[in-house]
Amino acid sequence: MKKLLLLVLVLSFSSLAFAGPITYTIDFEQYSAYTQITNQYAAQNATFTNALQLVEPFYDYFDYPPHSGSGVITNDPNDPITVNFSVLMYNVSFWYAAPDGIVVTGSNGAVINGAGVDGTNAQIVVPGAVTWITISANDGADYETVDDLTYTVVPEPGSFLLVGTGLLGLAASLRRKLGC
Repeated sequence: MKKLLLLVLVLSFSSLAFAGPITYTIDFEQYSAYTQITNQYAAQNATFTNALQLVEPFYDYFDYPPHSGSGVITNDPNDPITVNFSVLMYNVSFWYAAPDGIVVTGSNGAVINGAGVDGTNAQIVVPGAVTWITISANDGADYETVDDLTYTVVPEPGSFLLVGTGLLGLAASLRRKLGC
């Protein structure tokens, strides 16, 4: 019986060791043209403000091409696009097209100036951990597109501690019941 209890504990803790970071990529392919994007990606821990879905061929995709597929978002009805994350995110990046460039601001104080690109895409990487970012066109108008937003959530060590403590309590309880 002790061997069975030991096996259960080892398997439980080994599963915790494999619970690693989760990376999400939003490619903006799921919705039709001119859909206002707000909480459609809440399951991926992201909500948006001032984000409008654009889909080829219903916009100027020659000057503002998607990085992949046929869908992007733009800053409409107002500037900036705001992305709020429900948990702390790392490695936030996206592709953009904007003839006059963009400014990206992160909740961690990061400010990144993206060069102007027209007819192609450039990538922005936000350093550090953030709970929100804003993406603004340098000219303040809706002359930008964003595609393939990628970010990573890392499970917090406190979660592992809580699960581990619960498993130890369960093991102790089983041990008393089974008389091991």
